[in-house]
Amino acid sequence: MPDKALRKDIYNFIVTEITEVIPGLNEMTGTAMHGRFNKWAAKALLANVYLNAKVYAGEDKWAECITQCNDIIGSGKYSLEGNYRDVFKTQNENSPEIVFAIPFDENRGGGFFVDMFSWHAALRDKRAMQITPWGSGSAMGVPQFINTYSTNDKRLADTWLMGQQFALDGVTPLKGSYDLAGQNLVFTKDLPDGLFTGEAQGYRMNKFEIKIGARFDLSNDFPFFRYAQVLMMKAECMMRTGDADGAATIVSNVRRRNFADPAAATVSPATLTGNTRYQYGYIENYMMVDAGNTEVVHYGGFMDELGWEFAWEAQRRRDNIRFGVFTTKSWLSHKPQGADRSVFMIPQVAVNANPKLK
Repeated sequence: MPDKALRKDIYNFIVTEITEVIPGLNEMTGTAMHGRFNKWAAKALLANVYLNAKVYAGEDKWAECITQCNDIIGSGKYSLEGNYRDVFKTQNENSPEIVFAIPFDENRGGGFFVDMFSWHAALRDKRAMQITPWGSGSAMGVPQFINTYSTNDKRLADTWLMGQQFALDGVTPLKGSYDLAGQNLVFTKDLPDGLFTGEAQGYRMNKFEIKIGARFDLSNDFPFFRYAQVLMMKAECMMRTGDADGAATIVSNVRRRNFADPAAATVSPATLTGNTRYQYGYIENYMMVDAGNTEVVHYGGFMDELGWEFAWEAQRRRDNIRFGVFTTKSWLSHKPQGADRSVFMIPQVAVNANPKLK
């Protein structure tokens, strides 16, 4: 039976595997490589591993991450979309920002249905959907996070569905079915806790386009790696190695498309390296009853930027671990439950099959 491997050994194995395969990968982009790992996708993966090397192997690899990001940037193959929402539209396979996508298709490759567990059933009529979302929806924004957005950041509305909801005609009000039966459906920000909410409480997913007539599975390809992420990885490494000015320049460039006022898009080095805007603490009946750990989050301003740019893109858990908050802070109905929670458990079926694993 194989022994349990050390985290550093697994890290080294992964780095070696990616590094050895890169020279043989295609440098092409476009339709022929869509959904396939080309050289630049592999470099984005390697950069991600280096970015988290301190967590995985106990050693910093900021310079190595920057090298991989610079190679992708220097290739000239990718660029930021002028419109943030275009990255997430139904037909996004030709986006110049997507480095690697998981391709989904309602007919040939299902499995992406984020709207089904975030949207209220009444929203079926908002897009003339052919199927009804589940109940009142369960995946929604944590108010403590929503409160961190700047009011003039267009990513707030581009990411979250809020306020009164209407049918496809934009005129007919949609109605509640449960605690608000027969009343207008108006999504509000605040939640009493994370355990039970009213049917209109909590902002819902608005990042991925739901096409008119959508079926159960969406055809939006999931942008697993995108150019904005490459830029932000480079910026974070620059910041952590003493070049906060350079990091601020990059972050400001990523932000610019989301602000009508260029001055509002510009972020300072002090903001990035300062504390987070997130007001952590345990919530009961809309009120913070236990602030929990109140230590300053180092580089918390940069962590906020990652949240605003990449919400709904499956990165937050890893970011929270890297920035030291995942197993230390409280939010909504969550309290820290031990540092071991930063590592996924080995499945019980594997433990049962091999007594050397724990």
